[in-house]
Amino acid sequence: MDRNGIEQLIARQADAWQRADVDAIGADFAEDGLFISPGGRWQGPEAIMQTAREFFVVCSEVQVEIRRILLDSNQGAIEWVWHETRKDDGQTYTMEDAIIFELRDGQIIYWREYFEPI
Repeated sequence: MDRNGIEQLIARQADAWQRADVDAIGADFAEDGLFISPGGRWQGPEAIMQTAREFFVVCSEVQVEIRRILLDSNQGAIEWVWHETRKDDGQTYTMEDAIIFELRDGQIIYWREYFEPI
């Protein structure tokens, strides 16, 4: 996958989260794809889509600002700023998020997020 294709995949992921489209979130992950965040570890599109469904029960209005994409062949890093609104209190939270990822055959096999609220 070339740089343009990888950037499109990253933009698709950001867009899918902003639209709360769990099918689109899962679609870019390989069957053995791993998604890791401070909240847990999920493997495979079905598990990843289920955790996204659970996320959207408590959060809405996700906005993602892609700041930087670094690539090295089939792996790379992303910096993006994530905004979400919690449904229980209406508060918006912002996180600076760093993501390490790896691709195989145009699909995500590893996606690890590091973030803290700011």
